[in-house]
Parts: sequence; structure tokens; C-alpha cells
Amino acid sequence: MKIFLTGATGYIGSAIGAELIRGKHDVTALVRSSTSAVRVESAGMHALTGDLREPAVWRDAALAADAIIHAGVESGSDRLATDRLVVDALLGPSLIYTSVLFVLGNVAQADESSPASGPRAEHERLVLDAGGAVVRPGMVWGGDAFLFTHPLYIDEGTNRWPLVHRDDMASLYRLVAERQARGVFHAVTEVLPAREVFPSISGTPLESARADLGAFADALALDQNVSALRSRELGWEPAMLYSPS
Repeated sequence: MKIFLTGATGYIGSAIGAELIRGKHDVTALVRSSTSAVRVESAGMHALTGDLREPAVWRDAALAADAIIHAGVESGSDRLATDRLVVDALLGPSLIYTSVLFVLGNVAQADESSPASGPRAEHERLVLDAGGAVVRPGMVWGGDAFLFTHPLYIDEGTNRWPLVHRDDMASLYRLVAERQARGVFHAVTEVLPAREVFPSISGTPLESARADLGAFADALALDQNVSALRSRELGWEPAMLYSPS
């Protein structure tokens, strides 16, 4: 398959790109610099230089692919606006959109059919209405994920986190692309209390965490018992269970 990938040098996107190359797919990666171009080309992908904020540069190349995986994010104040710009440019049945489980809020039990809310949920709705797919990764571990290299949980840490290893997560994207699957898919292998993820540290008060992390602190405080029912039905078989280092 010809696959167009955004975010190919990021933590999530680089794992997806590597998995697609292992699957012998022809991957074109959107990059912003010559340094990033060298990096993706050394991994076996083709590089297309451009910026997420300028879809006119890359839209035609993306729409010519058999599948489009949008895993790129911007870190600035226009993060959500840029994400919406990309979604609007790529809407169609070939788009696989990366969302977050935080759209579910606090949930005692949830799967892919559970209601979502917030700006990212609105982007999901656009993708789904256009016949595309949405992947919601859990707390992704393995490699140099920020949270797992700067361990932190909120208060007593009794709230539950859905977890997935980055390689297992990447295999779900590949499966969704290859099977041209549509709808919402969760990348979740297991659910653990936050304090069991980082048993060697003490919890951080929510207000203190907000001072350092902003809204991300509130996301870390969510209690989410989430399953991956549709992903499993698709044939996804994650292999890695979390073990504190």
C-alpha cells in the first residue's frame, strides 16, 4: 500500500512508520526540515518537506495515497486549530486520525462505542462522518515517552490509566490501514492504577502538577477503565504487558 504519514519523526509516528516499513508498505512522510528528511529516509520512507499549517503543499500527495495516517501534532497555542486544518484538508475514507482517550473523561467502563466530548471529539466526528477511522492510543510506553522518563501521578494515584506499548500501538495502525477498517479503535492493552505504573515514587498534588503541566495534569488525574473491544475484534493481538523498570 501507498501510505502518507504525518508526525513520522515523533514518538508515536516514528513507531508507526517503522511498523509500516516492516510490513513492506510504500510510506511517504511529511517532514519540516532536511534533518528530519534524512531521518525518515534512513528508516526506509520517502520524505516530503512541508508544514502541517500549509496543506496546499502536501494535500495532493496525501490524497493520492491508499491510506493517510495523521499522527502529527503541533506544540504551540494553535495546536487544535492546526489539527482541524489538517483534518479538513484530508477528510475522506482513507484518513486514519490519531485522537486521545482523554475525550472520554472519567469512565468506570468504556469501549469504542462510549460517548466522547471536547474539540478533539469534534475532529473525530468529522473523520467518522466522512467514512474514516479514529485510533485512540492509551498511555503509550516504551522508548523515550515523556511521562515515562519524567514519572508522575496525581495525588494518591488510585485512578486508572489505560496502557499500551508503542510497538503494539503501531501494529494497530498497520492493521487498520491494511484492512481499510472504519470507525473508532482503541489501542489499550491493560488498565492499571497510576501508582502501580510508578510504584517507586509518591503522588504529586493536582494543583502543583497544574502549575508545571497545565491541562495535562487534569488528564493524568482522570480515572479511565477503557477496553479495546473493536480493535480485538479486528484481530489486534498486543504482546507487551507493562512492567515497572
